[in-house]
Amino acid sequence: MIELAPNHKLGLPVQNPILLATQAVGYGDMLPKGLDTTKVGAVVVGPMRAASSGGAPPPRLAHHEGGVVLGTGNYSRSVRQVLARYARAWPGLGCPVIAQVMDDHAQALTQAASRLTSAEGLSGLEWWAPATATSTSVAIGVQALIRASDLPVWVKLPLALAPALAVPAVNAGAVGLVIGQPLPGAALRREGDGEVAIEGSVFGPLTFPPMLHALRAVASLQLPCALIACGGIHTREQVHQALAVGAAAVQLDSVVWVEPGLVGRLADEWQSQ
Repeated sequence: MIELAPNHKLGLPVQNPILLATQAVGYGDMLPKGLDTTKVGAVVVGPMRAASSGGAPPPRLAHHEGGVVLGTGNYSRSVRQVLARYARAWPGLGCPVIAQVMDDHAQALTQAASRLTSAEGLSGLEWWAPATATSTSVAIGVQALIRASDLPVWVKLPLALAPALAVPAVNAGAVGLVIGQPLPGAALRREGDGEVAIEGSVFGPLTFPPMLHALRAVASLQLPCALIACGGIHTREQVHQALAVGAAAVQLDSVVWVEPGLVGRLADEWQSQ
């Protein structure tokens, strides 16, 4: 077993280091056919906020060489909506479930975490820290989540800010750091006789090197928390590289869109070691 909430009173043990990010599973409703979640270490469901937030108008997706740009804007459902519509299915996933919250302010984070605490089958919270986060705002956000819930708290950090925000997040009580959020980018998409620029998050194998760079920088701090790598992981070798430089686990995202069978193979490989 791998502990992804070290020094937390509840802990968050997982059977293997292969986790699924929200981009792979949504609220637990986007699982590709044949993907067996009982084999993975955990899944992260979301995103959600205390109050729902509308997304960008379509089109939202543009392909580029080696990946896609996904422009969802600030889209997320409210915690109340998610609990009413999806939470009943979480215990049936057969693995720990972590809820991703995206609120920027302490009051909203408190409301979201308080409502999520009652959800059956929920093992932790992952906070998507805003791209404008500071050391102070990260500490305040983590403390708000901890006061509102007994669940372990991870923070998913913006890549560029990960080394700077890692220490204040852990000092405030985060037991896990996810390295990290997708990089921002743009790509053109042909629409009719013209082209439309899509701005949003970049997904695909090309995002792996910058993620690994940030992961190495945070790992060098030797903080008393679990590090989870997320970004561009599309091969077995990339999983091993992320673990080799200090990650305790990896979150898979866009690879599930193109090769869902890899998830089970990676999990089986780990179990056989």
